[in-house]
Amino acid sequence: MKNTNYKKLDLWRVLVCCVWLLFMQLPAAAHIRLSSDWGVGLLPNGHLVPDDQNEGKQLDKAALAIVRDRTATPNATRFALELGFKLFVDQEKFYLQPTLYMPQSRPGEVCTSVGKVTAYQCKEGQRETQACHIGFFDNQFHEVGWHTIRINESVPIFCNAVPAVGAYDAKQNAMLVTVQYFAIDHKPAAKPSEIGSGWKRMTVLLRLTSDNGKINVEQDDRCLGNPNQVATVPDAKRSLRRCTASSPSLAVH
Repeated sequence: MKNTNYKKLDLWRVLVCCVWLLFMQLPAAAHIRLSSDWGVGLLPNGHLVPDDQNEGKQLDKAALAIVRDRTATPNATRFALELGFKLFVDQEKFYLQPTLYMPQSRPGEVCTSVGKVTAYQCKEGQRETQACHIGFFDNQFHEVGWHTIRINESVPIFCNAVPAVGAYDAKQNAMLVTVQYFAIDHKPAAKPSEIGSGWKRMTVLLRLTSDNGKINVEQDDRCLGNPNQVATVPDAKRSLRRCTASSPSLAVH
């Protein structure tokens, strides 16, 4: 009996070791985690964190430099930065910065606004539009990825906000972005109560992959559609779950 017990114990140890070795050989699961917690910007002694050490200010500086190089309205005040996020992909820290600006349709394009807020016309002849973009930066604030949100409207639009960003499938590096926009030829508000009456919101699914420190982005519109009227991240999650339940081939992989 004593020898049999030792044999059973040895077999159990071998089994545990085999399972452990198998587990160790499995690829690490991908993971995305968003965080907008920038802290209070104070050192332990109560002094403000210097600008060259302040994450938020460094991200703003890096993003604005890129926007000024890519926008067709470099001297305008229309372009803007939205709330930035810390982004963890496969345990590596990045920064995510939504931006709003009119991209150049050709190298060196310039659009000088006619000056009227509701005209949306460039002195050079083209219409003044604006798109929503998502920039990605490494922990040294170098650009490592960029994506312009695709909005398939048949009329010129002005994307004026990115109200929400959220994770959809953390293990598969899928995130959701809600954008707000309006048609530039929409009749302008005649009174304060009409402001925003022509604005639309839609939410898009972005799939991220990290490759040698770079972030690649694929916008997947198969389930949500484009354009869509999904106005919030929670609504988008529910729509995606219904869609993938009925069509498993469209699930995030």
